[in-house]
Amino acid sequence: MNDAELLSVILRTGSQGENSLSLAKRLLLQFGSLSAILNASLHELQAFKGIGVSKWSQLQVIHELAQRTYIEKLKEQDVLSSSELVKNYLISLIGHKEHEVFVCLYLDVHLKLISSQEIFRGSVSQTTVHIREIAKECLLRNASHLIIAHNHPSGDLSPSLADIELTKSLYQALALMDVQLLDHCIVSKQGGISFSELRIMANIG
Repeated sequence: MNDAELLSVILRTGSQGENSLSLAKRLLLQFGSLSAILNASLHELQAFKGIGVSKWSQLQVIHELAQRTYIEKLKEQDVLSSSELVKNYLISLIGHKEHEVFVCLYLDVHLKLISSQEIFRGSVSQTTVHIREIAKECLLRNASHLIIAHNHPSGDLSPSLADIELTKSLYQALALMDVQLLDHCIVSKQGGISFSELRIMANIG
C-alpha cells in the first residue's frame, strides 16, 4: 500500500465528484508528504478543496496516535541509538507550529525518555529561556540527561548565534548538577537538524 492508498483509507470518503484516492493524491501533491499533511493546521487544510473540520479531525487522531507511538518507543530504547526516531518525534510534536516553541526531553540514566515538556514559547533570541527552570524540572523528574529542541517556522534550520549561546550556557549550568545536555535539535515541517550532527555539541562539551 503506497502513501496515497494509505491516506485514502484514513480519509474514507472523498469530496463531491472525487473519490478518496484522488483526494489523497491531491493532498500529497500539495503538501509533499504524509508527515506534512498530518502536521498541517486546520487553517491550512480548510483552504484545500475537499477537506473540512471532519476530515481534519480524522487526521488529528492519526497524528496523536503517531506521537504516542514515538513516545512508547523512546521509553523502550536509548536515544543515542534512535536519533532519527527522536527527530521524527520532534517534527511531529512542534515542526508544524506557526510560532516558536521550546521543548525538553528528559532522559534517565539509560538514556530512555522519562517525559517531554513544552517549556517556553517565543523566539530564543527574543525570549529569555530560564535555565534555572529547566534545571528544576530535571531535578523533579530525576533526569540525568536532557535533549532540548525548538522549531523554526520559517523552515530555515540553521542555528542562530542565540541558539548556540543558549546551548553553551545550559550545558555548563546542567553540568554543575551532573545532568548532561546531549543535544539541541531544530525542526520545521520539512525536517530537522541536531547540534550533534553539526558537531556543535562536540565543541561545547
